[in-house]
Amino acid sequence: MKKIFKKSYLFLGPIVFIWIIKDIDFIKLQEVTATIQPAYYAIAAFLWLPIVFFKTYRWKKIMDTQKIYYSIKNAFLIYNSSSLLGLITPGKIGDFSKIAYLKKDSHSFGRAFLGSFLERVFDLLFVVVFSSVVVFFVPFIPHFSFDYYDLIKLTSLIIIFLGVFLTLFYFFKKQFLLNFISDILNDLKQFKIKNILFIFATSAIVWFLYFLLVYLIATSINLHQSVTFLYLSFAAAVALLASFLPITVIGIGTREAVFIFLLKPLDISKETVIAFSLLILVNYLALFMINFYCWIKKPLISLNS
Repeated sequence: MKKIFKKSYLFLGPIVFIWIIKDIDFIKLQEVTATIQPAYYAIAAFLWLPIVFFKTYRWKKIMDTQKIYYSIKNAFLIYNSSSLLGLITPGKIGDFSKIAYLKKDSHSFGRAFLGSFLERVFDLLFVVVFSSVVVFFVPFIPHFSFDYYDLIKLTSLIIIFLGVFLTLFYFFKKQFLLNFISDILNDLKQFKIKNILFIFATSAIVWFLYFLLVYLIATSINLHQSVTFLYLSFAAAVALLASFLPITVIGIGTREAVFIFLLKPLDISKETVIAFSLLILVNYLALFMINFYCWIKKPLISLNS
């Protein structure tokens, strides 16, 4: 019972999802899904393959800069085997299981951690740049009223929490933390401007392919008639980042909440938004199949043998 209570935060995403769908018109939801055009939806599913290839290539180039060398085949298997755990763990924390493969090959935790960490950093950096462009330069953006005072309070609490956590961690794991920081700083010195620009450009390709995938799903139910590619891409980026919160798996709950918040001001019905979000969720089966194949070829459990 105690274990269930400690893990209760994992149910927050599904609880949000249930709360969102509790008052929708299921007949209208069925009508929306009945209009799906299979060709667009199938193309969207096939786009997962180039997406995972470019994500793998980005990770490999980060490791090459660190002078950690794997063939593109091994990098692909390791990356996507780890991504399987990312799909089924809260906040996609399983993506960091790549660290176990690198540690098995005698790389320190800090060096192994850096590649996965930089991926998240460049993803966040791209979304910030892209969102800024959309918000400031796209002429039609729905009006939202934010309580900036509450936002500042929330940000301050997060900073305080992280500060306390890192302080306690330093006192209890001082040597580990110092070695960890030292390894990261030493590897960061290897990154030149050209490496950073290349990784950022690869991140842009990954995100563009994902935006195209989402837009094709929207097109499959004619949602593209009510929203532009740029604005839908902005909403998809925010929704994907929200899935990194450790309260959900595959973005269940957080994705629907973001889409409703960002798409309903465009007079898109709640049922259409939910149908769209669920179709994205189902489309993840194609990614799951790629990840599962790589897991069979290079499972994490074999590292202990």
